[in-house]
Amino acid sequence: MVQQKIRAGIIGGSMNNKWASQTHIPALLKHPSLDITAIGTSRMESARKSAKGVGASLAFDDAKKLAASKEVDMVVVSVKVPHHNEAVMAAIQEGKHIFCEWPLGANTAEAAEMAKAAEMAGIHHTVGLQARQDFEVQTMKKLVEDGTIGEIVSCHMQVATSGKGGRTDQDTAYLLNRASGANLLTINGGHSLDALQYIVGEFRELSAVTASRYNEAIIQETGEIIAKDTADQILIHGLLEKGTPVSVHIQGGVNSKFELEIQGKKGSLRLSQNPSLGHVQFGNLTLEKLVYDQGSHQSYIPNDFFEPIRIAAEPDGCLDFLKEGVTLNVAKAHHVFAEDILTSTRLAPDFNHALNLHQLLDRIEESAATGKKIVW
Repeated sequence: MVQQKIRAGIIGGSMNNKWASQTHIPALLKHPSLDITAIGTSRMESARKSAKGVGASLAFDDAKKLAASKEVDMVVVSVKVPHHNEAVMAAIQEGKHIFCEWPLGANTAEAAEMAKAAEMAGIHHTVGLQARQDFEVQTMKKLVEDGTIGEIVSCHMQVATSGKGGRTDQDTAYLLNRASGANLLTINGGHSLDALQYIVGEFRELSAVTASRYNEAIIQETGEIIAKDTADQILIHGLLEKGTPVSVHIQGGVNSKFELEIQGKKGSLRLSQNPSLGHVQFGNLTLEKLVYDQGSHQSYIPNDFFEPIRIAAEPDGCLDFLKEGVTLNVAKAHHVFAEDILTSTRLAPDFNHALNLHQLLDRIEESAATGKKIVW
């Protein structure tokens, strides 16, 4: 039973886990309605050390035991994607609310299993697609919806990262193995496509091409050369719900970049990240607007005519303690999810939403493999 505060256990909560220590842990420690009561890692020594570091009373080296603890109301799953299914299913079996990182599963079948089980258990569940919590992303969505740039004519998105190409390190080498479920399409692509659909609407048809320009990679620490079976060039063309044409280029092993430009009949909006790591969910975004003078959209307009849209202050004062970027976006995601649990709302993107995104990625791969347009 959840009391006034939600007691959270983090599977993968080691202070050595760069993601958890920079996002979930600071977000949970400062949240007025959340307490960290348990830390789970693969080794008890690490679990105890990390639990002590965050003031948690319990430490576990077994995800099932953490989920079974009576001192845990909500489980945060922050381990590598191949281990998501086991950790999530353990929490579902114990009737615990779950915040799981994206991708939800290593494949769509796992995601479907988790979504169905979570619904049957009647718990609250969410997936870490925190780009939609970014204030610039939310502002862009509002400007599209209120008609600031008129009827949307088209949109184009570029997502590029220096990683997932011909060089890697030991910690991230598994991202080049398709079986892991964590790769350029699912991570960089999944987060970016979710943000795109959140802003402009969902795909209704698409055609895709994928290619691997790097078939092997060098591990930086050792010089070892490993095989790579994931695509590093992904091109998608399609139509969104209202018939809006869209093009997306996702690539790895190149200079990092994120940019989304939406063209309307009255103007344009541009969302970009500089400097970029090719991850829109990391924040550090700039939103710009160009509104045409009557008739001027037919002539050349220089790029510097775009004007930055400045957000003066964060609308939620309880998050002021957090720095900008990925920590803030994850904290906002926890804030929305905590409100869902405490007030019985369903505003956070849940496992069913994650399943739909997994299915979109499957359609991209199906189109690329068959050379056919996919319509649904």
